[in-house]
Amino acid sequence: MLASFLGLVFMTIIMLGWRGLLVPVRGSRAHVVMRDGVAVLRPPRGRNAMLAGLALGPTLVVLGVVTRIGWRDADDQLGLALAFSLMALGGWLVLWLLAAEFRQHLRVDASTIERVFAITCLRVRWSEVERIRWNPGSRWFFIVAAGAWLWVPVEFDGIADFPSWP
Repeated sequence: MLASFLGLVFMTIIMLGWRGLLVPVRGSRAHVVMRDGVAVLRPPRGRNAMLAGLALGPTLVVLGVVTRIGWRDADDQLGLALAFSLMALGGWLVLWLLAAEFRQHLRVDASTIERVFAITCLRVRWSEVERIRWNPGSRWFFIVAAGAWLWVPVEFDGIADFPSWP
């Protein structure tokens, strides 16, 4: 009971700390300076780190349960395998989101748009863009281009210039 309560408090602090301390009230920089015809849009700092912290909470709870139970006898091999799989998935997700915190950006120039996440990269030519739509409910641009889908959240630095580049 105490561990559940502490886990809830931990995740609440992360969420409130993110909203109160890391996200500027009046958004990030609306415009970014283009260097050599290239603009780099980045998400607000701390977003992926906050998500990594939220993924770390349940992972630590599963770790606590596994260490508390001990599983000295090999009675429940399936449960043990499931617990270790959940811990591995949680650890991978935390590392993935921390990598995205430092790497995630959108690079836009006159001919291409490139989205970089944790370890993935997607490059699309502007000539292949079929449509750009605005989603007011989720506050992002949705781009369809040659079988690729890109979501560009409104919180990215430089988003005010985004629709005018191509």
